[in-house]
Amino acid sequence: MNANLEHLVVLQAQDLELKRLREELAEAPRRVAAAEAARGKAEALLAAAKQALTKEEVLRRSQESDVTDRRGKIARLRKQMDSATSAAQITALEHEIKFSEESISKLEDEELASMERTERFDAEKETATKAVEKTTAALEAERTRAAEVTQSNNAAVQGIEGERQTLRALIKESDAGEAALSTYDRISKAKGTGVSEAIDHKCSACQMMVRPQRWNDLTGREHDHEIFTCETCGRMLFWDPRRDAPGSWAAGERLASAKAVAKSLESRA
Repeated sequence: MNANLEHLVVLQAQDLELKRLREELAEAPRRVAAAEAARGKAEALLAAAKQALTKEEVLRRSQESDVTDRRGKIARLRKQMDSATSAAQITALEHEIKFSEESISKLEDEELASMERTERFDAEKETATKAVEKTTAALEAERTRAAEVTQSNNAAVQGIEGERQTLRALIKESDAGEAALSTYDRISKAKGTGVSEAIDHKCSACQMMVRPQRWNDLTGREHDHEIFTCETCGRMLFWDPRRDAPGSWAAGERLASAKAVAKSLESRA
């Protein structure tokens, strides 16, 4: 296999790993901000429930005071009836007593409605309290995770960047290496990746078929000095004899695998 292509396989894995690490670094503060917003929302709901409960408590105290005042007024009016000397006075006092009794009935209904609202607000307060506890724990977890990601990913980025610069310098110094690196950079900028693994007669990047002759050239030893491209997407193709099907990648596995591929392909030369 072309030595420059072997290096480009590793270089691309480094670039993809750096992209993943930097995306995680960028995502970490966004996750913390989202967790802070969630807790803030829960705290606002809890504050609203507490405020509503306080409002209902003040309202009921006022209602109870009004009921007490009206009952006292009724007692005074009944005493006045005992000393009334005319039918007109008695009728007027009876009307006032009736009005006060109706007012008491209305106040008691309103007090009952307030108690029902209080039950609902109590339930909302309990739910909001649990939400605050849950979102606070989630926020602390996100802050811890963000600190760990920042520390580990920054260290990883620094290490890979050093390896990457060394590798790019090595490619540039080789025969036709600068041209190969320029092609890789151009395709990567346009398509996200510049190198694609050929698997089962297909380009794994665009999933288009590779012509039989191109496949034979790609997998044969007699063309190890050449770099072949996908005729559909233009990416540089490589073939790993150990693999016949694509696999999924966990975090960090792609770079380790690429280094193993390069080592394996080098041993074929």
